[in-house]
Amino acid sequence: MDTIESPQAAAQRVAHAQRTVEQGEEGLRLLQQSRAAFIHSLRATGLAYAQACIKYDNCLDEQRRLHQEAIHELQFAERRYQLLALSATGA
Repeated sequence: MDTIESPQAAAQRVAHAQRTVEQGEEGLRLLQQSRAAFIHSLRATGLAYAQACIKYDNCLDEQRRLHQEAIHELQFAERRYQLLALSATGA
């Protein structure tokens, strides 16, 4: 990011990233709780049990990857905010 960002904009970016991480945590929790229903719904489309399990595992892995990406984005946003806040105070 080469553009100058205000501390307020950086704080908004942190808040947005925090919401994204929280939503991701909730989504992962719900996905893990609904494993049987997820697999059952895939079976209803004609997939074998093993195929449905693989699809569920792939979905869960992808959601975990996206959640980890959101955590990294939050960490970056927090570091950027801290740097901007320090520079705004003249430190």
